[in-house]
Amino acid sequence: MANSISTASAEIRESVQVVESFFEAQEIPLEQRTDVTVEELEKLSLPFSAELYNGKVVYKMPSPAHAIIQNKIGHKIENYLESNPIGVVMGNGNYRLWPERNKESRAPDVSFILNERLPKDLFRYPSLAPDLAVEILSPGNSFEDIMEKVDEYLAQGAKLVWVVICRRREVLVCTAQSKYIVKDKLTAPELLPGFELAVKDIFVGL
Repeated sequence: MANSISTASAEIRESVQVVESFFEAQEIPLEQRTDVTVEELEKLSLPFSAELYNGKVVYKMPSPAHAIIQNKIGHKIENYLESNPIGVVMGNGNYRLWPERNKESRAPDVSFILNERLPKDLFRYPSLAPDLAVEILSPGNSFEDIMEKVDEYLAQGAKLVWVVICRRREVLVCTAQSKYIVKDKLTAPELLPGFELAVKDIFVGL
């Protein structure tokens, strides 16, 4: 027991020292650096969710409407999982889509991973793509940028990606084989058997 506490304390001290030395050593603001690694990002307590693009930190700063939609989808999947515990759902969970590239990470607005694919250490960014990724296309986002992320998720093993198009109040459903618009009801029979989400419910109050 004493050894376990000692080991945990040492790990905490090491993490604190890494963060302190990281900031002390920076003459260039974090946002301007192009050499940030996934390992560094994992250890930092940043004020916003962030992704890494070729070593550059890109913050995700959603609008209230974006955050409301994100929460609704996440909660709907979470409610489903209470009766069907087949995996876990995350909001802004960061992923190492390319394990060999330590300056790249992506954080879908909502994501789902089946239990059999869950990594053992959930305190580290998973070195895989989620089974389901959800991206919300808000007025401040570029459709081209979102679709580039969609292609990245699918290329690295995601089975399904939902792109919520706020202005049109519809969802673009993407798989490796096809892309199509859904305006009535979202389902995912191969991943979430029996799950249903009316698209109109995503936008209630907005």
